[in-house]
Amino acid sequence: MNTKQMKFALAAIALGVASIGAQAAPAVLDTGLVRMGVGDNGGLAQGVGVGLSGPTGDAITPGCLCEGWGASASGTTGYTYGAVGSSGISSALLTTTTASGAGLYAQSVVSLSNGLQVTHTYTSAAGGKLFKVAVDLKNTGAGTLTDVRYARTLDWDVTPGFFSSNFTTVYGGTPTGPGGKVLTTSTDPFAVPDPLVFRGQDQDTNVVDTPGDKGGFFVFGFGDLAAGESADFDTFIGADSSTSGLLAALGSVGVEAYSYTNGNTPGTDGYRFAPAYGYGFVGLGLPPALAPEPGSMALVGLALAGIAGLRRRKVIAN
Repeated sequence: MNTKQMKFALAAIALGVASIGAQAAPAVLDTGLVRMGVGDNGGLAQGVGVGLSGPTGDAITPGCLCEGWGASASGTTGYTYGAVGSSGISSALLTTTTASGAGLYAQSVVSLSNGLQVTHTYTSAAGGKLFKVAVDLKNTGAGTLTDVRYARTLDWDVTPGFFSSNFTTVYGGTPTGPGGKVLTTSTDPFAVPDPLVFRGQDQDTNVVDTPGDKGGFFVFGFGDLAAGESADFDTFIGADSSTSGLLAALGSVGVEAYSYTNGNTPGTDGYRFAPAYGYGFVGLGLPPALAPEPGSMALVGLALAGIAGLRRRKVIAN
């Protein structure tokens, strides 16, 4: 057990794991190109040993299971976080009708003690390079829930050379950082995903290929929800043997904010490293962050000058 794993094991003992009323066996979803293990509470790899498996193996399970989501309402948070367990969950149930192929379908429905029902619905996207996760936050109470938020955190451990040899990119939605419904971003995945607590490492800063043992942390804000009202957005998560391939897949679904990590294998696609694993979000009130170029993807907002150069070269070539 490494230092990071030991730290979270001790935290789990101190915290304790909240009981969950209804449980089902976890499922391994398989698009044919990537595989993902999903628990009843929507957490990855919990009870199944598969996090997100792609071209070079699993990118989540080699280190600590520092992955999860949380949702807060009226100042109270519920979450699941693989390294320490869950808190504030009243019930959770995973339903799977098809676990593999283009028609795969699974749904996790979690009731939180703060009055939110959080539903994650899993399907295949981008020709099997991505999983689409439709997220619905519903107020199941009789009164208004104020300041509804959702947090997603994920520690990428891409093999070979995970931990110090990974290179992480985080884009918050605008050239200067978070925008739209994105309240904050960070490259620090090593804490429970409480949407009410922001993180200092690279806080609210777009970063490209920052080295080290890092990940992506995002918090989204949806304002107040009246009784019976819902807020929705989509998460896309997946992998490809090249960074350009992953960005092309994320661009094809119109992600507005995203994070990805490369391993330390030299790339041949014009990017520094390959392969790449990542995730992005749609429905945050922002324009698409990635735009296609012939044979590659350009990072709008992060590399405007580079995009202009690519376009000039294309005109000259024609």
